[in-house]
This record gives sequence, structure tokens and C-alpha cells, in this order.
Amino acid sequence: MTDSSHNSHNSLEEAWDNVWNFWSPDNSWKDDQDKRIKIQKKLVYFDTEHSDDLDHIDSVIKAISRGVALMKAATEWQEPAIGKNKPHRTPHEKLRGHQWRLVITYSGFEITVKALMNNQSRNTDPDKINKFVQKCCLPEYIPLVAPDKTSSLKKWRDKEEGKFAEFLGVTSGDHKIIETWVVKSQPIDSWEKAVKLSKAIRNASAHGFLVATKVQQWHLKTGLCRLTDDLASIVKFALHKLA
Repeated sequence: MTDSSHNSHNSLEEAWDNVWNFWSPDNSWKDDQDKRIKIQKKLVYFDTEHSDDLDHIDSVIKAISRGVALMKAATEWQEPAIGKNKPHRTPHEKLRGHQWRLVITYSGFEITVKALMNNQSRNTDPDKINKFVQKCCLPEYIPLVAPDKTSSLKKWRDKEEGKFAEFLGVTSGDHKIIETWVVKSQPIDSWEKAVKLSKAIRNASAHGFLVATKVQQWHLKTGLCRLTDDLASIVKFALHKLA
């Protein structure tokens, strides 16, 4: 685990502990209407349609708990690797581990966002994600520099826009952000763009289009680690609003 990953996990853990101290003990909100009202007053910061109805509060708390648990598990994953357990991992197994660490983190992030933003639909509305990020009152984003230019990327710079994303199986909604960062070598300069890039890489990794060989050739590891930390930081600031 890198120092930044260690710090991200500790910060997320501390923020979650503060929220749980407010909510605990488990299921206490079911028999305590005053507590439900207090919790609801915190939730309406993210969406005014949150009610103090028992079933609603219970489902929101459980969803947030699941989302944060996934993120905590991912950010505390030391020396991530995917493959048969053995003393010495191959570079590709380690890179796949970093890919799936980001996949898991984004899944937890999405669950948390949907719960806080009261998003009942199956798909997560991109506008709601942006609104969520803005409500977290985050510090100024430190730009994520683009990966080093490599000879393996040269052919993609000569192709028409969209071909690189098509190769990665990325949808039209995400293709610009991943091409901007990887092919055009432009930095990611906002929290909103970091989330969008995380989603694009999550999709490309989870669907098997972005393989470890390409992560290595395109020097993506540092970016994967940084995006994982960024997602954890966003949720940490969101949790501050609930404690």
C-alpha cells in the first residue's frame, strides 16, 4: 500500500467512525423516531426528498454502509494482485490487482452516491454525480498528470477520435475523458473529471477490454492508484456532512 493509499484509508475510516458514532447502535433508528429525524436532517443536505420514514432511512443507511465497506476494503488492500496465490506475483498480476482495486472502489462510491442523492433508478445520473461532488465542499483539485507518452500509444494519436475508446469498449459518454487523458496527454484538472475517468477505467477493466498488458505499456498504474485515492477522499468529505 502506498503512503497516499494508507492515508486515504485512514481518513475514510475515521470519517466513517464519526458517522457511525452518530448512528449507532445498529438498527437503533428503527425504534427511535427522534434519531431518524436527526439523520434525515443530515441527509436532506444532499437531496431534499429524503424523508424520515423508517423504511427509507433504514435502506439509505444500509446502502451507505455497503458502499463505504467496499471502499474501505479496497483502499486497505495491501499489495493488490489478481491470480493464483503464490509467494511471488507477476507484474501483470499486480497491475490487475490495481485495476480491480479501482473497480471495487468505484462500485462502493457509486452505491454511496446513489444512497445520498436519493437516486432510485438503476443507472446513476451523471448530473447527480457532479452535484454530489460539488456538495462535498472539496479542496482545490491537484491535477492528475497524464501518463508518459509511449511508442505504443503513437498509433492511437493518428487515428480518428473515438477509436481508442472503442478499442477499450468505452461508451460514448466516457470516451472523451479517457482519450483526453491517455491519448492526448492532457491532465485531469477537476474532481468531476477524476470521477468520470474512474468510471471509464472501471468499465474498461471490468468488461475485460483494458488488460494488464496495456496498463503496463501505457504507464497507467500511478493514475489508477491516484483515482482510487480521489474517490475515497470525495466520500470522506461527504461523510463529514453526516456526522
